[in-house]
Amino acid sequence: MLNEDTGVYFLPDYGNTLISSHRSGKGAAPENTLMAIKSNLVYASSDSAIIEMDVQLTKDGEIVLYHSLSLDEMSNSAEHFGKEGTTVFSKTYDELRELNMGENFKSGDSYPYRGLRGEDIPDDIRITALKDVFACVESEAPDTYRYIIEIKYPHPWAPKIVDGIYALMQEYDLADRVIVASFWPDVSYYIDSNYAGKINRSANPFEIVDLYGSYLRNEDLSDADIAYTCLQMPYYWDDGMLLVANLGKASFIDYAHKYGISMQYWTINSAEDAKYLADAGADLLMTDYPDRIRDALED
Repeated sequence: MLNEDTGVYFLPDYGNTLISSHRSGKGAAPENTLMAIKSNLVYASSDSAIIEMDVQLTKDGEIVLYHSLSLDEMSNSAEHFGKEGTTVFSKTYDELRELNMGENFKSGDSYPYRGLRGEDIPDDIRITALKDVFACVESEAPDTYRYIIEIKYPHPWAPKIVDGIYALMQEYDLADRVIVASFWPDVSYYIDSNYAGKINRSANPFEIVDLYGSYLRNEDLSDADIAYTCLQMPYYWDDGMLLVANLGKASFIDYAHKYGISMQYWTINSAEDAKYLADAGADLLMTDYPDRIRDALED
C-alpha cells in the first residue's frame, strides 16, 4: 500500500496504522529464523505484511539474522562451542549453521525445539542469511512485503553490512520497501555519505532527541535537511527511562508528520497501548504478536 500523497510506503493515511512482526515474528516461532519469516506469509494481503529483523555479520562476511551480542540467548552455543559468550562475528556462517536457534524458544509452558541436535535440527531454525529471507518472501509474495532491517553492533562491520543490504535491495528491487535502522550514528553517517536518496533509514537516538527538542520548541523545520525517513522508538509513559517523555503523544506525531516523517513504535504487545498509539496517529507498531494487535485495532 503506497501512500499516494507522500509516495512513502511507511507513512499511511491517518487511521490505517501498520503492523510489523518484531524480530521476524518471535511470538510465533524462534526469533529471526526462517521459520519466523514463514509465519509472516499469511499477512501477504494485509497491512501486516511488514517484517522487522536484526542483522549481524559473520566472520566470513555473511549477513545473518540475529539480535543479541551473545549466541547463548537463543541457541545451544555454549554447549556446542564449549564456552559461553560466543558472538556471531567470531564464527563463520557454516559454523553457525550447526546451532539450534530454537533451543530457548518458549511456546506456552514448553520448549518445542529444545534438545534437537545435528541433522535433527530443521533447516528453518538454523541461523538464517538475509539473502535467504528475500529469496523466500519475494518468491512466495512478489513485490508485496516491506522490511525493517536493524543493524546490530556495527563497528567495524557497518560498511559491509550496509553495502550487502543495498546489493540485495537492488537484486530484488526493494528500494522503496526497506528501512535500514540502527542505534549507531556511524551507520547513519555511512548511509548518508554513500547511499543518500538510495536507502531509507531511521533516525538514530541523537536525532530522535533533536527532533523531540524541536517539537517542544515548536521550531519550523521546513528548510531543514532531514536525512531520515522515520523515527523508531519505544513508547514510554513517564516511567523514568530514555527521554522520560510520552513519545506517543498525538501532538508529537502530528509535528513529525508535517515534515513527512513516519512514526514507528516498538515493542507494542498490549492492546491498550496499540489502541492509544493508533488513535494518536502512529504509522507503524512493531509487535511480537501481529494477530493480537491487528485484532485490537480492528476491534
